[in-house]
Order: sequence, then C-alpha cells, then structure tokens
Amino acid sequence: NHTYDHIRLPLHSIEDCEESIGKTFNIIENITGERSMYLRAPYGDVSFYQLKKLDVVFISWTFSTYDWKDKDADYIYERIMKKALSIAGSDCSGGAGIQADIKTMTMNGVYAMSAVTALTAQNTLGVYAIQESTPEFLKQQIDAVFEDIVPDAVKIGMVSSSELIRVIADRLRFYNAQNIVVDPVMVATAGSALMKTDAIQTLTDKLLPLATVVTPNIPEAQVLSGMEISDKTDMETAAKYICDKYGCAVLLKGGHSINDANDLLYNGREMVWFEGKRIANPNTHGTGCTLSSAIASNLAKGFSLEESIKRAKNYISDALTAMLDLGKGSGPMQHNFDLQGEYAEYYIE
Repeated sequence: NHTYDHIRLPLHSIEDCEESIGKTFNIIENITGERSMYLRAPYGDVSFYQLKKLDVVFISWTFSTYDWKDKDADYIYERIMKKALSIAGSDCSGGAGIQADIKTMTMNGVYAMSAVTALTAQNTLGVYAIQESTPEFLKQQIDAVFEDIVPDAVKIGMVSSSELIRVIADRLRFYNAQNIVVDPVMVATAGSALMKTDAIQTLTDKLLPLATVVTPNIPEAQVLSGMEISDKTDMETAAKYICDKYGCAVLLKGGHSINDANDLLYNGREMVWFEGKRIANPNTHGTGCTLSSAIASNLAKGFSLEESIKRAKNYISDALTAMLDLGKGSGPMQHNFDLQGEYAEYYIE
C-alpha cells in the first residue's frame, strides 16, 4: 500500500531542533524498518534563527513508506496565523460591532474570533433594542477562546454594563492577555447611547489600566477627561490627562469637526500626530470599530503601536474611499474593498 505519514514536532530552540530530528528518525524507523532518511529543504539551507524570524514554530516532514529507499522527505515550513479576539456587541446590519471587526481582522490578515457582549437590533438609522449577554455566558465565551486558540491581540468594543466589564477585566488578567485595544463605545454613529452611566466608571477603573491603547473620539475623550475639547491644544491636554490617569496609551480621534481627521497618539512619552484627509463620504457607520480592530490586527502581527495605527488609518481611508452606499442613514464602509480572486467574482450575463 502507498501510505503517507506526517510528523509535526515543536521547535523552540536549537536543542529542540536537534531533538526533533532524532525523534523523527526513530518514528520513521519504527514505521518503515529503515534508519536512513534524506532531507531536502526547498529553500536551501535555512538556519534555525532564520526559521524563528519567519515565525516558524514547527518543522514537519512528510514522507512515503512506499519504496522508501527511493523517497526523499521534504521540509514543510508552516507560517503561524496570528489571531485576534473581538469582545463587542453584535450589529445585525453588519456595519459595526462584531461584524465589522471580523471583516476588518480578516482583511488585515489575521484569524478573527469573537465574544459577544450584546445583541442589538440596529441599522443605519439607529439602535432599536439591546439584549445583553449574561456575565456568566460572556465569561464562558472568553474562556472557550483562550483555552483553545490563544489570541495575539484583543479588541474591546461595546460593553454596556459594569458587570460585563468586570468579567472582561477579570478574564484578561487571568490569561495575561496582550495587545489590548479598548474602543470606549459610548454612543453609536446614529446618536444612540450604548453604555450605561455607571459602566463608564467601571471601564476607567477596571479595563483601561489593562489596555495597550484606548481609542476615544472627541465626545468620548471629553467624558474620560472631564474637559471640553475644541482644538488641537485641547486634544493634547486631554490625551495626556487620560494616559497619566489610567496608565495606557491614548489615540484621540479628531474626526468630530476639530480638524481634518488628524488623530493624536500620546504614549506617555511623546505626542505623535497622524495626519488624515477628511473623505467626503457620509457613510461612516462603524468607523470606530473598524479602526480599533485594524489596530489590534496589526499589533497581533508584530507591528509597533505607531505603525499599527498608520496601517489601520490607511485601511479605513481606503474603505471609505470605496464609497459604498447602503441603507437610508449613515451607511457602512466597504471593508472588503481589496478582496480579490475567484470567489470574489460576480456573475456577469
């Protein structure tokens, strides 16, 4: 019979590499009765350190036991798929929330996962109803993700109650989650309130101290800082206040008539301005969700915070420039503007 076997062994150090090769020879000897094996690397000689730089944590050998003496075994290099978790509310119309996050994460090259904090009945005209997850069920969702497919970054969006925020903070601390991006969703694009008043205090006490970066817009930054923000100087003062008080970097988004969509990052050391061009597109439903999940995606891939923000802003600008026009109100942007290939093709008569 012509059978194939696949060996996949972990690789963490040079010693692991040598040990894995030895184990592989032993396994093959048990299967085939032969001790000799030829290894061929399709990319030539590749050192262990080069493999680690490529994010390779496994070396695999695929071989055939049929006519073994004439068969070479091949190295198969396996790139790691980075993973990101969105903890947020569901938007049944698809433009914001979990749905926007999954689209964004996918288009930014990471594996998207979700823990749903609430179901919403909403569309481009407004939010009509909210059904929260129970704290226990949200905990079970987060545990299910971290105990199996550990995320490389976490984006937190709409969380409307104190109880849910406490659960999120507790589980993120428990799992020592990294690259946490908090989008403090307080009001929907259409103007509907999405966070209870008491939840804001819990957000600042429990969640922001865990964050890598928080991404408030101007109204949200005014709530977090207690300041009126009317110009660039006010933005800098508020960003420094929020960072100093809560211990996380702040990306203060300037798209609310303060400037031409210039955003400000304060990381505790310096102010970094990201210039943006205001795009004449009224369909901005889910822009905050999209930006924060794009930042999380790029952090998951290993980019610095500053570079992650640059890449995220470029992505959202291109999505808005695509000028998708759906719905009767402030519609969604086109998250999949760069989707190509056979399965993206439309039927043409």
